[in-house]
Amino acid sequence: MIAQPIDMPANMRGARRAQIDAPASRSAEMDEIVPRFELRIFGQGFDTIEQRIRKVAPCESISESKEIYILDSRNCDHNVKIREGNLELKCLIERVNGLERWKPAGAWTFPIERRAIPDKLFPVAALERASFFPASLTGTVTEREFLHHIAQFSECSTRFFRANLFKRRSRFTLEDCPTEIDRILVNGAAVESIAIESRCAAQVLAVRSALGLEQFENIAYPLAISRILGLSPLPDEEDYE
Repeated sequence: MIAQPIDMPANMRGARRAQIDAPASRSAEMDEIVPRFELRIFGQGFDTIEQRIRKVAPCESISESKEIYILDSRNCDHNVKIREGNLELKCLIERVNGLERWKPAGAWTFPIERRAIPDKLFPVAALERASFFPASLTGTVTEREFLHHIAQFSECSTRFFRANLFKRRSRFTLEDCPTEIDRILVNGAAVESIAIESRCAAQVLAVRSALGLEQFENIAYPLAISRILGLSPLPDEEDYE
């Protein structure tokens, strides 16, 4: 689907640099994690939208990364991924006016203490605790051991799936909203994504309207990847029957 965005106000220029994948925002008064409202679209043919973004805001940074997502085909409300040796979790806490509000739920650097995984990690990620790590492992669990356990666990109980992603992110700021244009490979399949986020829902909605993105479905990485892998149905699946 190719979007036909409306004209963006000429004064929509970011005043400060931000990264959509940066650690969660923290309140100036309280040292607490602040959830963020997010809009993310996936597809192809976003050239016109990209041109609009680049016209009003400079590209602040470009980064590339390899990431591993752990998917639960029954639940896409948890974002579980491994990036640069860290296990990162983020949970969907509400949907408002077509936006999703996500809150980081924790991050662990491998090797992770074995005792932390069933008691703290798995419940947060909505992974069942029926299968614990084998006693043969040492006091800590490496990234390789963790992935091996996920694969073994999936064969006998709840099905979990691994997806390998390569991301190339170009970051901008529109109306104080961190905005991202991504080129992604999901197990080798190419897809594009545009994302907008902010602690303020009204700001995200304003940028969405300015870019003409109202007609696009807002979906986060877990559901998008699950659809690409054929684990979750498409919203218009019956049109193909």
